[in-house]
Amino acid sequence: MTVGRSDGRTAVALLVVVTLAAVGPSGRLAAQDSQLGIRGLGTPGKSESVRARTTGGAFAPFDAFSPLSDAALADVRRMSASVTSGVSWRSVDASGTQSSLQGTRFPAMVIAGPVTRRIVVGGGFSTYLDRSFGVIIQDTVNLRGVLQPVTDEITSDGAITDLRLAVAARIGGRLALGVGLHRITGSTRVTATRSFADTANYRTSTAKDEVAYGATGGSASLLFDVTSDLRVAGWVRSDSRLRADVGGHTVSENDLPRTYGAGVQWRAGAQASLAGTVMWRNWGAVQSIANAHDTFSWSVGAEIGSPAAPFRFGLRGGQLPFGVGKTPTEVGYSGGLGRQFAGGRGRIDMGLERLQRRGTGLTEGVWTFMLGLTVRP
Repeated sequence: MTVGRSDGRTAVALLVVVTLAAVGPSGRLAAQDSQLGIRGLGTPGKSESVRARTTGGAFAPFDAFSPLSDAALADVRRMSASVTSGVSWRSVDASGTQSSLQGTRFPAMVIAGPVTRRIVVGGGFSTYLDRSFGVIIQDTVNLRGVLQPVTDEITSDGAITDLRLAVAARIGGRLALGVGLHRITGSTRVTATRSFADTANYRTSTAKDEVAYGATGGSASLLFDVTSDLRVAGWVRSDSRLRADVGGHTVSENDLPRTYGAGVQWRAGAQASLAGTVMWRNWGAVQSIANAHDTFSWSVGAEIGSPAAPFRFGLRGGQLPFGVGKTPTEVGYSGGLGRQFAGGRGRIDMGLERLQRRGTGLTEGVWTFMLGLTVRP
């Protein structure tokens, strides 16, 4: 006997389950992005340039080319552009099943320039959520009173991107304020395939579709120079519900978190700067996902040496929003360097980051090589 239409409906049902982000890993896994995003909306990206990321993220709220704090754009003196790229090597241990994965990303780009002496306008993009993964689930289904072993293979390829348009203004000599408008968009190509152990009587069924995502948001931030060597930053962001559409029809809507953050930077002489940052996001507001958790993260870092060729290093720690039971954790360290060229009109930044992530039944180790280019024509 051949199962046709009814099995096709089963595959489509699996596709909808993936769209709603309700499936979990079981059996062998294969993916480019973190497995700890499969049970939720995805893996949150890092709104950081290479310079900021090699300081553990501590310099991000003070760095104009990290799309995190809009007020930092006030430091841009001429039209500039910066792009970030990264290659990751990931080792995954899922309840004793080990995999080695690799992925390449361009997680951020910023273009900014002054329109008056005190006002700077900028824009660009960053990764809001990574949504590339693959999962294989082995199970049995009851067909006409007989249990049949099946293998479901579900893959998702894509990401959710944060498009930003921001303006920053310097108020007096010490205070800078910034606001930003955000359009969250992107898509994933999802494939769900069901195969039967009894290939003589049951055929493989596959469903494919594209999921489109959309939301809007706003952000506000400030930079305040307490002294010529001490600077503090603060920022807040709120987004609308994330809509997921399949074939032009909305299949789910999920709340997105509010974000609050603060940082401090100290210039310890002409060739050394230290910074620390904390951030909180209420991912637990995503009520449609049972395994969503609020997250708190911290980072500390330093930049040492000549501004033309500095060395950077940093530490970071915190939590990831999606995981069964206890909130997954993330700890990392990083280092890198920068080099100016063409009389300061360009800069190359490079670095290496190591992340260790732990969740219930799952451990990930990630090495990422980062390369960034900034030009000031």
